[in-house]
Amino acid sequence: MQAEIFYKEQLQISENLIQVGVRKLRLFTFLRLMVFAVFGSVLYLVWGNTIVFSILLLSGIATFLVMVSKSVDAKLALEKAKELKRINESEILALRGDWSSFESGKEFLSGIHPFSNDLDLFAPKGVFGFLNRTVSAQGKSALANLLLDGAANPKQNNEIIEALSHEIAWTQKFRVSGSINSREKGVNQSFKNWFDQKIVNPKWLKWMIYIIPSISVPALILYNVDLISSMVFGVVISISMSITGRLVKSTNLIAESVSKYAAKAAVMLDQIQALNELKIENESLQAIKKEFNKSELNAVVGLKQFLNINKQLDLRMNILISIPLNIFFAWDLIQRNAVEKWKMKYENAFLAWEETLVELEVYVSGATVKFNAPNAIFADFSDDMSIQISGLIHPLLNSSKAISNEVEMNQNNQFVILTGPNMAGKSTFLRSLGLIFVFANAGFPVFAESAKIPKVKLYSSMRTSDDLSNESSYFHAELMRLKFIMDALNQNQSIFILLDEILKGTNSKDKEEGSKKFLKKLQSKGAKGIIATHDLSLCELSNDNHVFTNACFDSTIDGENLFFDYTLKPGICKNMNASFLLKKMQLVD
Repeated sequence: MQAEIFYKEQLQISENLIQVGVRKLRLFTFLRLMVFAVFGSVLYLVWGNTIVFSILLLSGIATFLVMVSKSVDAKLALEKAKELKRINESEILALRGDWSSFESGKEFLSGIHPFSNDLDLFAPKGVFGFLNRTVSAQGKSALANLLLDGAANPKQNNEIIEALSHEIAWTQKFRVSGSINSREKGVNQSFKNWFDQKIVNPKWLKWMIYIIPSISVPALILYNVDLISSMVFGVVISISMSITGRLVKSTNLIAESVSKYAAKAAVMLDQIQALNELKIENESLQAIKKEFNKSELNAVVGLKQFLNINKQLDLRMNILISIPLNIFFAWDLIQRNAVEKWKMKYENAFLAWEETLVELEVYVSGATVKFNAPNAIFADFSDDMSIQISGLIHPLLNSSKAISNEVEMNQNNQFVILTGPNMAGKSTFLRSLGLIFVFANAGFPVFAESAKIPKVKLYSSMRTSDDLSNESSYFHAELMRLKFIMDALNQNQSIFILLDEILKGTNSKDKEEGSKKFLKKLQSKGAKGIIATHDLSLCELSNDNHVFTNACFDSTIDGENLFFDYTLKPGICKNMNASFLLKKMQLVD
């Protein structure tokens, strides 16, 4: 299998990178200690020689900082290699039917959504986990919303996903970039929250940025050459400290807020730089790259400036450095001004960049699914209400053993009455068909050989439960679900409906009459859909109105054995198996 071969190769690459990363990290950690020890010893030996001591001290600090920087880079490279290994291990498991390492999206589960609960979108080991390759909270939410609401332009999503499915090595680099700081504080928060925090700088601040250094630095020089007294110098220092000290508390809050989002900015910078390296002809992706690389508002430049501001603010956290920086250079005032100017310049563009990167996470999810299932295709949308699907299978059952089915409903065929015995595949078929609509509307690949469907909204009633907190009976809960569907039709929405054994909560005669009347009303409203039922009397609807047709899944009983072929056929089911199964399991005589 091509995908598994690729993931195993990537796994080997990641393991090699881990070995190199460990060696580099150990080397630079050792060199850092050696620099500290060697320069410390030499400085001790030249103590008293001010010039030599000062030169060696500065050289030692510079060399030590270089070794620290190299250690940090080596540590980051090692973490990326480990993340690459984890990604490929997870993908290999996913190919084998285990996608439990991907989040299920259970927080998005809603009993009142038109279809999500019935189609197991957010169930444990469900559809969302099967699709999800997002790396941020915003990305996960964007993927969920796309599945729930559909895309504004599914065709564009098709093209981007198809293009990225041929660049899986790059998509993994993008995922690594987004995952590497996933545990850092602030990385899963939107920058919108930070931009909403207003910075209020007093008007005199911009003047003091220049006034304080122009007075304090000359005063230091004049004091050292004995041209002013210590008292005068002390007064200058006191004035400088009092000015910057007035804003120290609010400056601390600004520094804390910037630091909180530094990890997020680092992730975005890494992802955008990775995107800039991507060589691809897709026009939509090229347009995205251009948005990040405008000359007047360049994303890489802006993010580097933000991270640099964060570093400058970090310097003030050391009191031995903070005091002289503020006395002689008005450091706090300079950084406050820099943050304010950065916010004013980049706010609108930055929020758009963040949103685009989130969209890319969703496209990467779709591209990975397409790469893992190369036989999956992109659906076409019909101009009318006709449906033509061949080779339909459920995504979670995508294997050589899966039984595929054909679905064809012409313009005039509004409802299919689907009958069949227990365990014959009716519910799985309905969910498979429902997911064709969900994936197609999202612009994701669908699991069929070909698919042409109408551009409609999906509604379903397949799984209803009692609401004990509201003292609601099962039957009442089911009625409310059906009303939910009818309300959508009354709002003139164009919808496709999946129903599974409706009106289960009432007696058989009531169920028969109520189901027929409900289906007739749905038909009169112009709805289209499929209803699975054990009630063969509903098949009589096709006798009176050609818009109803019958189809079935059937079973074969051969002596003591029961066989299913899981193949959809025209007509009405002939073999029910409840009595056979009861006897087989010795539950009846």
